[in-house]
Amino acid sequence: MLHTLGFRGAFTLSGALDPFAVVILSGIAIVVVSVWLLGKYYPGSGLEQVGLRSAREITETREALEAEDLEQMLAAHNARRRARGEAEVTAADFEMRVAENVREQERMRERYLADRDLDQLLEATNRRRRARGLPERTRDQVRDEFGGNPPATS
Repeated sequence: MLHTLGFRGAFTLSGALDPFAVVILSGIAIVVVSVWLLGKYYPGSGLEQVGLRSAREITETREALEAEDLEQMLAAHNARRRARGEAEVTAADFEMRVAENVREQERMRERYLADRDLDQLLEATNRRRRARGLPERTRDQVRDEFGGNPPATS
């Protein structure tokens, strides 16, 4: 029998397959098909089989725990308020208070940044004025001239 390209391979020129190659290829095909069928028809997901959870499940669990924490904290807060004779607070009231605090912090930040910008501009202006022999300007003079808000006091 002639062999392809002078070496013993799976195929021969006569078209017959080597029996060893048939066994190996059949075994690989059976393993691939059985794994595919197992994955397709086994109940649950692959993540469950190895003890993992999907990102969506993790997010839902986290949200549920945070909602439960909020309810517990609000109940404890309202219990203390009732003990002092004050009115109870709802979650909406609490969210409104938090939103107001965030707005106040943003206003303070903006005011701080504006004051810092003014200081930097005033420093550059006074440096040029000193070089020309002119008197320096103060923050109050600049605010009076441009109508700025007085600085915030803590």
